[in-house]
Parts: sequence; C-alpha cells; structure tokens
Amino acid sequence: MFKTIRTRRGLVGAAAALGVLAAGVVGGVAIADDSTVKAKAPHAQASALVNTDGSRLYSKGIKSLTKPRTGNYCVTFDDATGIVVDRSTPVATLYGQEGSSTSGRSILLATYPTDACGRAADTLTVFTTANNAMSDSPFFLFVP
Repeated sequence: MFKTIRTRRGLVGAAAALGVLAAGVVGGVAIADDSTVKAKAPHAQASALVNTDGSRLYSKGIKSLTKPRTGNYCVTFDDATGIVVDRSTPVATLYGQEGSSTSGRSILLATYPTDACGRAADTLTVFTTANNAMSDSPFFLFVP
C-alpha cells in the first residue's frame, strides 16, 4: 500500500505522535479531576480510646482532649500531624465492654466550629448521647 519506507516511517511517526497526544488529553482530564478539594487523610494520623471523664487511655497525635460539659468532648491534634479538622474524615465508635449495651446510645462528630468547644476552627467536637439526651460515654476515635 505505502511503497516507500520513508512513507511508512512517516505514518508510524504520525500514529505515535497521535498516541502521545491522546495520552496527554486523557492525562489532562485526570489531573483536572484531582484539583477538587479532598479530605486530608494520607494515613492514620491520630487515634485514641477516650474514657467517660474525657481522659485518654491510649492516644496518638492528639494535643489535648477536654470535656467542657456532659456529652461534649473537644479534641485538638498535634501540630505535627498536619490534620486540617474541617477537611478531615474522622471516625468514632462507642466503647462497650462485655455485658454492657450501647443500645440507645449514639456518637456524633462535628468537623466545624461549635459553641461546645468555643468555636475553635482547629478543634474536633465529639457529642455522645443516651436515649436522645447528652450523656458521657467512652469511645474510640480514629483520624485516617
């Protein structure tokens, strides 16, 4: 079909150039997709087992944890963790011992400033309830 080697090489080169161009376009779409704001969670940065009174049995990456009132816990993280609270994806679960029940109890997290924690932007607020009323409860906290 293409009789000279020069013509064949030219077509192969053009096809290769189009392949590189197509890869660049696809890559550009992926890069554009990555520009959206994502949670800052590159690895496990902080964790704790928090007692009912707000003391920590075990912890990592937590600067302070206070309990200003019943069922409210305020958590600030070590500066070295680089955790940005309003972009983090924390996870918490109630702690239960054998023979105890977590029925009727719940735990909620607020990654935005709350009145309970003085409206501090760098503070995670943990709320614990029992039967729809604020109640002190032990819990596990994990920030990936």
